[in-house]
Amino acid sequence: MFDSFRPAVAGLVLVVTLLPTFSALAQESAVWTLEASVRRVLATAPELRVGDAEVAARAAELRQAGSWPNPSVELRADDKLGQEDSRGGTALTRAGISQPLPLTRLSRQRTAAEAAVRGAEASRRSQQLQLEQETARAFYALQLATARFKLAQDRLALAVDYPDRSGGRANRDPLVRYLSPLERQRLAVLREEAQQTVLTAQREHEKALIGFRSLLGLPPDTAATLVPIEPPAAPPALAELEHGFEFHPAVVAARQEAESARAAVAVAESQRFVDPALGVFRERDFLNGARRDVMVVELTVQIPMWNLNRGPVDKAKAEAIRAQANLAVLERDAASRLRLSYIELTRLIEQIERMRASLIAPARDLFDLTRRAFAAGEANILALVDANNTWFDAQARYFEVLKDGALAAASLRLAIGQSVVTGEVMP
Repeated sequence: MFDSFRPAVAGLVLVVTLLPTFSALAQESAVWTLEASVRRVLATAPELRVGDAEVAARAAELRQAGSWPNPSVELRADDKLGQEDSRGGTALTRAGISQPLPLTRLSRQRTAAEAAVRGAEASRRSQQLQLEQETARAFYALQLATARFKLAQDRLALAVDYPDRSGGRANRDPLVRYLSPLERQRLAVLREEAQQTVLTAQREHEKALIGFRSLLGLPPDTAATLVPIEPPAAPPALAELEHGFEFHPAVVAARQEAESARAAVAVAESQRFVDPALGVFRERDFLNGARRDVMVVELTVQIPMWNLNRGPVDKAKAEAIRAQANLAVLERDAASRLRLSYIELTRLIEQIERMRASLIAPARDLFDLTRRAFAAGEANILALVDANNTWFDAQARYFEVLKDGALAAASLRLAIGQSVVTGEVMP
């Protein structure tokens, strides 16, 4: 249903070339798509282990929440009987077992713990989506840096290819376009501008490549080949995306936190006083001139006389109010982010289509016509420089808008809870 958000893989690939300092150590690698990059990150990222540990901790609390308290065994020996019958000595006079009775406390603890486990699992899924978003940003940054670097190299190659003819007046060929000193100087400036663009693009490419390698856990000398930047596909209707909004992992995690906080109020109520304890004892006493065994059944209940223990209950109620308020804030902000991401993506798709039809194609035609006119002596150097800059600047802006579109699609995936790996909304 949401597969259209995946970056297109068709077309030629852009090779992410390493800088000269790394070229001797470069190694061949497979083509990286966004999905492959995300899979690599999910397999190696320590962030997910934090989420797994949190789920395991909540699961351990759930197991403990249903455990009964341990019974107590009591043994007592004294010389009471020896004094009563004048035999002397010490004898065992009391033996028994006492079991605390949690009554309703265990069921309330399990309810709260189950909600905490579900919340931790949802938080782990939300953390995975955040990690996929971070991977997408690094991936698209490297795509853009690669495209700009290649564009800068093409710009420099064309600038170097421009003829620099300065033949003397006596032996000039009337069919050849010769340049004046001013024109040659302007071409030299054009070439130097192209060279500076290459150096800047190379530096940005190096930074993006380092960030990509670091996030994916790749060795520093690993070469990388990425698919090219492609225009994002149109998303489904906004109403369709909003339909399953309540199942977003972040919303589910906040909802489970609120549910766990409400259950914690009942737990605090059940823990205000010590659990009643039931004991069964066997005592030996001196009755009617002889030693006799006596069975005792004992019930121990705490009397709430001076301490009603309302503090933990009031605290739990305040935590429940806080969790419910956080859920309301998250639902409000998440719904707003979904609409903003959708609007931004649709507007960028329109801008990309308009740029391709009304800027890129005309700028290319203008550049080709101006080059031919300059070679034929029908256009001056300023027209050539202007057409050159217009064409390459238009391509650079187009690549930037393509990256913005890809990031907008990634933001929309995050807003609706869609995973890059499965292409489906995570429950």
